[in-house]
Parts: sequence; structure tokens; C-alpha cells
Amino acid sequence: MTPDQVLPVVVDSRLVVLSVVMAIVAAYAALDLAGRITTAIGKARAVWMVCGGFAMGIGIWAMHYIGMAAVKFPVEVLFDWPTVTLSALAAIAASALSLFVVSRPTMGRAATIIGSIFMGGGITAMHYIGMSAMRMPAMCRYSPSLVALSIMLAVTISYAALKLQFGLRSQIASWSKRKFISAVVLGMAIPIMHYVGMAAATLLPGGAMDADLSHAFHLSNLRLTRIVALTLFALTMVIVTSIVDRRREVQMQELAKSRMQLQTIFDNMNDGIIVLDLDRNVVQANHTAMKLLGPFHRNLTGAETAKVYEVFSSNGQALQRAQWPSARALRGEFLDHVEFILRHNDIGKDSIVEITTTPIMNAASEMIQIIVIYRDISEAKSNSDMQARFAAIVESSEDAIIGKDDDGIIRSWNAAAERIFGYTANEIIGQSSLRLLPAGREQEEHEFFKRLRRGEVIEHVETIRKTKGGKLIHVSLTISPIRDTHGKVIGASKTARDISPRKLMERQLQQSQKMEAIGQLTGGIAHDFNNLLGVIVGNLTLLERMLGDNEPATKRLKTSQKAAARGADLTRRLLAFSSNEELQPMPTNLAHSIRNMLELAVRTLGPEIKIVAKLDKNVPPVFVDPAGLESALLNLAVNARDAMPQGGTLTISSDLVELEEDFAPLLTGEMKPGSYARVTVTDTGEGMSRETIERAMEPFFTAKPRGKGTGLGLAMVYGFVRQSGGAIRLYSEIGYGTSVTFYLQLATIGPKPRKAIPEAPLDVKHGSKVLIVDDEVELLEIASTYLTDSGYRTFEATDGATALEIIQHEQDIVLVITDVIMPGGMNGVQLVQKIREYDPAIKVIYSSGFPADALSERSGTVVDGVLLHKPYQRAEFDAVVRKMLGATPHK
Repeated sequence: MTPDQVLPVVVDSRLVVLSVVMAIVAAYAALDLAGRITTAIGKARAVWMVCGGFAMGIGIWAMHYIGMAAVKFPVEVLFDWPTVTLSALAAIAASALSLFVVSRPTMGRAATIIGSIFMGGGITAMHYIGMSAMRMPAMCRYSPSLVALSIMLAVTISYAALKLQFGLRSQIASWSKRKFISAVVLGMAIPIMHYVGMAAATLLPGGAMDADLSHAFHLSNLRLTRIVALTLFALTMVIVTSIVDRRREVQMQELAKSRMQLQTIFDNMNDGIIVLDLDRNVVQANHTAMKLLGPFHRNLTGAETAKVYEVFSSNGQALQRAQWPSARALRGEFLDHVEFILRHNDIGKDSIVEITTTPIMNAASEMIQIIVIYRDISEAKSNSDMQARFAAIVESSEDAIIGKDDDGIIRSWNAAAERIFGYTANEIIGQSSLRLLPAGREQEEHEFFKRLRRGEVIEHVETIRKTKGGKLIHVSLTISPIRDTHGKVIGASKTARDISPRKLMERQLQQSQKMEAIGQLTGGIAHDFNNLLGVIVGNLTLLERMLGDNEPATKRLKTSQKAAARGADLTRRLLAFSSNEELQPMPTNLAHSIRNMLELAVRTLGPEIKIVAKLDKNVPPVFVDPAGLESALLNLAVNARDAMPQGGTLTISSDLVELEEDFAPLLTGEMKPGSYARVTVTDTGEGMSRETIERAMEPFFTAKPRGKGTGLGLAMVYGFVRQSGGAIRLYSEIGYGTSVTFYLQLATIGPKPRKAIPEAPLDVKHGSKVLIVDDEVELLEIASTYLTDSGYRTFEATDGATALEIIQHEQDIVLVITDVIMPGGMNGVQLVQKIREYDPAIKVIYSSGFPADALSERSGTVVDGVLLHKPYQRAEFDAVVRKMLGATPHK
């Protein structure tokens, strides 16, 4: 064989595959170790880097020698072990360098390139040093281009390896598909570089082995097997150790995370938590505890605690240290949300807290520590007290306060709402607010809600509402929107004030003002007309003297004088109505004046009219014009006669009364409180409608047929009473008759001072029930107010049928106050008869504007009980109720 001949080489494919597998395992170990080295700190990092570099370097080195063994040379080949060792060190150094580069926080492109050059150079050095370790009787010649390619491949592979290691180092899992694929790619690339380097060498015959072969060894199959086994074992141990360490690290991280979470929860709990040892020294405390209890250090001793804090019971009683919750816990007495007051003496801060104590036990079920949990309820207590005060204000309000949702369903209902509308909270809550609206007013409620949804506040709107008994009342409403946390309107708060009494007073005041205005107008006209009549009468008198015996002219003159006299009488009546007639008041015996009038009236009234006089002899003299008084009484008697064309009864009564502040003429300013003489003239005639009553005292207004009256009778009486400092009231029912009542001043020149008559309040059992029946809504409201103020629970009805329904549904009604004359086919007496059939124990008070005998005379209605005369005052009303019920009126 000539020197230029190339020695043939045979490749063992099995060893080639083994070398590739070895490279893949080494690559996987390198990728897995990258993450371990990155997360390790201190000495652990250095250990991981050394061990990782050794394992990876040995793996690459083993792959190299397996690859060299795969090539079967035609000559004997030995290896110099010092050179082999040097090649191994080069592989280990290159691997350690790669692990160092990827373990840094950042790895830029420049650093990666420099690292890949050093790492690729190390691998190349390992390869060619390993090649130089061969001892054989042949020469080795290298192809420069393939050597350059092998170096380029080594650097490129190193660059890729560094990138893969850096990209996969943050993976927590020891196994992943991406890591495996990366290891296969990298493991295939390293043998490619190796076999390119092997291909760069060509063996030529010739030459001889070095004389010194003392360090040479033959790479037998046994030795190769040992290298493979030891390398795989080392790599496996590295990978297993990495997996175990990784899992331990994950567990440690999870444990640290759990501890951090628990500590975070502990520190940020809304409740203050303190852990005490058995000497009551503070072992641990969270932030809330230190914020709640004031500044203290976490290792505060029990003795220091006793100096800094004081503990009080919920009622403010100071507790000895032996009674503190911690001391009680040491005795086995554990607390659950018990209220205490804590005082921090250093800062003077008091806190209301709920304290819970619980033990910490060891494995032997022995208590080793105590947990004390503090919950600050100071603000909650304050809010609770405020809510209680607010609820008390709402409940004690005189106005109805009603809460509704956006569907109009009632959700809250105070005591005043129950009093004003008659429904209890249980009856109305959950019902539609439309139940309180009279028929035809439903649209009004819908309009209110439209305005509320636009954010408007509806203030002081006067309207009409309906009570449980069907009574219509005047109310003043103020409605405000209720919003949620997002500002959306979800309901309404309504305040309703019952203004029915005010409306009644306003109507009376308007009537009084109207009458006063008419009086002023009438007085002015009457005054001017009186002047004209004076001229006419005077000229007629002068003309009479001039006529002489001219009988026809004298006859016409007399007719004119009679007409002038009637005109003068008319003006006198008009002046009397307008309170402009000149009166001559003096102390006058009322009973004597009434009898004088009756003597004159007997002939005027005729035999068909029965006259009944009920005069109180104890009434003091009144301060009036006697002639005006008799004229007024006579006018009333004549009106009564005209109202009773078929005959009837005329009743005249007098008595002494005390007028209270709630009497309508006093509210309107017509009169002053005090004692007055009351005169009532009642007939059993046809009566008047409500519309007629409202205008009955206006001048020239009459309900009589044309030619039957001037319309000045009641007007003159009204003017006389007003000019005399009194007041007049008219009461009438169609089919029953009319009652005129007027009040006159006593002869003390003005009302006598009121006597201070101490009256004990009604003895009322709270919530006792009284039923009031009257078709006059205003009087119904007044009576209900009187009784409610006295503590009774009232029910109202405007007719007999409704009253019977209430009697049947409500238990324990103790008293019924009923009007005698009512619509609906059932009067008060008939109603009482049915009530007594149902429950004979219920007591009854009748009320009417007519005397009992007048009622009996006109309709045959016999009042078999106490009769309260309309219009009544508070004192009269209370006196009758007290008399009827007695000192202890309730069952």
C-alpha cells in the first residue's frame, strides 16, 4: 500500500445511534439543569453549575468517544488517557460555560454570540483533542474546509443550545413536550458536528506508533460499555436529582405561597386577631388588632398589657384582670361574640368590641396558646342607635311616612299612617298604594312616579286620599325618590299630612270672609239707598201739605209713602245684616226676651205649630240690643213656620257654654275663648240641602217660592249676631228640619274669663277601639282626632252598612259614636239596634244638630241614649265620652 493510499474506514451504525441517544440525553439534562441553576442561590447555585457542567460535559465527551468507537479503522488504535482526560475537561468547561451564560438574569444577542463562540470552541477543542489522543500506525490528515465547517457547526449549535436553555429555564415542570423536542433537535445537532469533524480526518498508511505507549489504552467493548453505563448513570442521576429538587422547590413555593396567603389573610382580616401564650404574652398580632387596640409591639407581655389597657363590660362596669376574656379562656371559659369596652390608657381611646376566644392545641390535645379575636362594633352600635332614633322619630311623627318601591308597592308604614288612613301595617304592607286613592285619581299616582324617576322632589302637593273606611280626606304630600348605590330610583318616600281640619277651617274662614264682603257691599248700598229714601220721604211729607183736599192725589201719595216705608224697613234689614245698624246693647235677660218673642209669635205662627221652650234659668244676662234680639228670634220663628206648612214643632232652647280654642269661630277669629249664652231654634220642617246651607245667610237668597220671601230673614239674624259680638251656626237635614244656633256675649261686656277647670284625661287602655259614624266628613275627622289624641284607636264609617262591617270584623270595640240622621236607608237609631243585637255590651253615644224631641216629632225616631249636640266642642265631647265610659271604660 502506497503512502498516498487512504486507509479504508468502516462505520458501526449501532454505535452511531447510541452516540445520538447519548447526545439527546445530555441535551435534555442541559435544558433541565438550566432552570435549576437559575432559581438556585448562593452555594446551591455553584453546586448545581459544577454538577451540571460535569454531567453535560461527560455526556458530550461520552458521545464523542462512542462516535469514535463507531468508526472501525483497519489498524489498531490506542488512546492516550491524559489526552483523553484533557478532552473531557474541555467538554466539562464548555458545558459549565453554557450553564453560566443562561443562568444570568438577561442574555442579549452579543452575550449569546460570545458565549456560543467560547462554548463551540470548547466543544471543538474537546473533539480535536480527543482525535489527537489516538495512537495508531498511520498518519491523520485534516481537510481545512471540513474542519472549518465543524467549527462553524459547533458555534452554531452552541448558539442554538444557549437560546433553548435560556428560553426553557423558567419552566417549572420537569417534563414537557417542548423541552423533549428541543432536546432531540439539540441532541441530533451535536453528533452532526462530531461526524463532520471525523469526516475532516483522512488516515494515510505509514508512520509508526510513538515509542512511549505507557499511557495508551485500547477502547475495548467492555470499556466502551462501562463509559456508556457510567455516563448514562451520571446523567440519569442528574436528571432525577433535578426532578426531585424541582418538585421540592414547587412544594416549597406552594408552601411559601400558602404561608404568604395565610399571612396576608391574617394581616388583612377585618377582625383584630392576637395570639397569646399561656402567660398572656403577645405572640402574634395582625394589623387590624394593632389598629383597633392602639399602638403596641408584637411581643407585648401580659404585665404590660395590664398597664396599658382597661376592660369594661357592656354596661360600663370595670373588670378585674382575672375577668378579662384571656383570663377566662385560660380557665377553659371560651367566649363567642361577647360585647366589651376596651380603653387604651396611653391614647385615651375607647372601643366597643365583640370578643371571641379559642384555644390552640398540640398533638396531645393540650392548650399551648390562645387566640383572641376582636371585632370593632363601635360604628355599628352608633349606626344602630341612629337607626333606632330615626325609627323612633318616624314612628312618633304626626305625619304619615310611607315607603314604596318602584312598582308602587308599600314597604313601610308608620303609626301616623295607621292613624290617618286606618290600615294597620300588617294590612297594607305589600299592597299597592293605589288602595289609598279615590276612584278616578289613579293617573295622579302615575304622574308622581314619572316625576320621581326624573329625579324631582314633589313638595306640598294638596290632594285627596281615601281611608280604610272609605272616607275622603285632604292631605298634603311631599314625595322624595329613593335611590340605590348607583343612583337609580328604586322607590319613593312619601310624607302625608292630614289637612282636613285646616281645609274645614279655610272653608269656614272663606265663608266668613265672603259674608263680610257681602255685608260691606250691602251696607254701602243700604246706606246710599237710605239717603235716597230720606229725600223721598221728606219730599212726600212736604207734598202732603200742599195737596189739600185733592183726594185722588192724596191716595197716590199715601201709596208712595207706604212703599217708602217698606224701603226703609228693607234698608234697616240690610244694615242689620252688614252690622251697620245702630244697636243699643244693654244687659238683657235672655229668658225674658225669648218669652216676649213667643207671646208675639203665637198669633203669627198659628195653631198648627207646637212651641217648646227649654230655657236655662241660670244663664246670666247677655249684652245685646233687646229689640234686635227679639226681632232676630221672631225672624227665625217665621222662617220655621214657612218651613212647616203642614205644621210641626218649634223648639227654642238656651244654656251656658264654654267655648274652647278648637271651636271653629275661635279658629277663624270671629270670637274669643270664654263663656257664652247659646240659643238654639229648631224646626221639624223640610230641611235644606248642603248647597242651600252654604248660601242661606246671603242677602236676597231664598229657597222659598217666588213672592214668599225677601231672602233677608237669616241675613238680618246673621248681621245682628255678628254685630253683637257673637257667632251663628246653621244645621239642617233634608226631611228632618233645620237648627239655628247662635252664641251671645254675656253682660260683662265681652266674654267672661275662662274658668280653669282641671280635667283629668280620659282613662284609656292603650289601643282601645271606638267606632265613629257620620256622613259629614269634617265632623268625622274632628271626632276621630279628639279620640286619637286621647289614646283611642278609631274606626270611621260614613253610613250604617259600613259601620256594621267594621263591627263584625273588629273585636273589642268599646264605644260607638253615631250620627242620628244618615243616608243609605239606615239611621243612627236603627244602626244601634243592630249593633246591640250583635254585642249588647258596646256603649253608644248619639250625635245630632236636632234636639231629641224634635227628632221624635219629625220622624218618629226615638233617641234612647245620650245625645251629643252638634256642633260640639272638645270639652263637651270629652265630658260625654267620660260620662259614658266611666273611670274604667274598657273590658
